[in-house]
Amino acid sequence: MILALATQAYATLAAEALDPEALAVLSDATAFGDVVELRSVFTGAFIWTVATLDLVDSDEIAEVWIPGGCVGELCLTISGAPAVVRGERVFVFLRDQRPASLGQGLFHVTGDDAVRDVSGLSFLDGERPATAFALAELRQLAPRVRSSRE
Repeated sequence: MILALATQAYATLAAEALDPEALAVLSDATAFGDVVELRSVFTGAFIWTVATLDLVDSDEIAEVWIPGGCVGELCLTISGAPAVVRGERVFVFLRDQRPASLGQGLFHVTGDDAVRDVSGLSFLDGERPATAFALAELRQLAPRVRSSRE
């Protein structure tokens, strides 16, 4: 008899509350686009959800690697990691193709409004950061490239 077990792992994180300006400093890129594909991949010791974005301002696509997901019966849930759905529009502050500071760095866009979900994060100072912003405010923030001396 073969017994199949679904395995789920959880992780939690205490984070510093970051405003969009701080996210821009931590990021090496931003992406603004529509989620056109989602897939989960297992990279040896970790599961990622890879969201493919059709970028709004160009004919290019971008991949955003979000920690967690399910591959077959094996699932990994990261508290505070953002969730996206196919068809939605997002704005993301990226660091190495990942949302900077988990859910703080990914914003769900509806019209001119951008909202982030930080519900799964605990904050070191106990204060939750602002969650709603004007999309135009986020789009004007380009990541600042840091020199090796910083």
